[in-house]
Amino acid sequence: MKISRRRSRRPSGPRPQPRKATEFSPGRALANPYINRSIGESVNEDSGSTGEDSSSAEEGSDSEEESEEQPESEEFPKPEEKAASPPTTPRAPPSFSRFIMIFLGLLAVYAIISPDVGIGFASIANVALFPVIGFGGALPTLTILLAGILTTTISSVIRDHYTNWVKMARTQKVMGAWRKEQMEAMRKGQTTRLAKLKEAQQGFMKDTMEMQTTPLKSMAWTLFLFIVIFTWLRLFVDVVLNNHGNQWIAVPWSNHVYLNSVYVLPSWVLLYSLLAIPFGQIITRVLKYVRFRRRLEAMGVPLRPGPADAA
Repeated sequence: MKISRRRSRRPSGPRPQPRKATEFSPGRALANPYINRSIGESVNEDSGSTGEDSSSAEEGSDSEEESEEQPESEEFPKPEEKAASPPTTPRAPPSFSRFIMIFLGLLAVYAIISPDVGIGFASIANVALFPVIGFGGALPTLTILLAGILTTTISSVIRDHYTNWVKMARTQKVMGAWRKEQMEAMRKGQTTRLAKLKEAQQGFMKDTMEMQTTPLKSMAWTLFLFIVIFTWLRLFVDVVLNNHGNQWIAVPWSNHVYLNSVYVLPSWVLLYSLLAIPFGQIITRVLKYVRFRRRLEAMGVPLRPGPADAA
């Protein structure tokens, strides 16, 4: 007898997912899906008992997976992300030198507004200046010269302390070359080159601003010092020299010059400027030379060119 076997057609619906393997236990009987079925009948679905077993097995496996996943989440809790706070700009630390500069600047302005305050400062300075450079009022020209030398020396040293001469020279060279390129580009009408030069200007703009604000750092010290010395010189001329009758001096172009005579400025102020300004320039040049010499020695550059460099 010939038994015909029919091939089962695949259902048109979605393909059923494979069942998860369940652990075998001896006390548990597995249902046979081929019981009470003919040979040619296809087996597409499990029996009711098998479905119940598989569903219970799936539920058990899911519960086991959840129980396994729960301790992991308890053992390794995720750290809570803190809200990102906006970045805060650091505050500049308080500077004692900045406080002194502001304080001296206010005192200088107050001494200009109120002459009595300037006279009080000059009286305090007279305790140290008159015994040293006063000469009892006998040598007014020398007194004015030494007062100018003292003022310009102190102001030059203060300015040298706040000024980086090497950086200033480098910035001036860069600015000179940049201006030269800018003028050439403007003359030729090269807009692209001008745009690139403007972008390059942003690179040394900070150094340029620093170079321009450097004199302001020493202005408070210099202004206060000049007010004290000038007030002391005015009292010296008006009081000491007047009491001694020695307000006349000799200069190369005249034998009799009255110190209180006014030519745009009083004569003693013009004499002070004539003697102090050149000496101040000399002091500044010497300090700059010392700064550059130390920088070259630190860089290991010879101060004088050798025979190979000269050739």
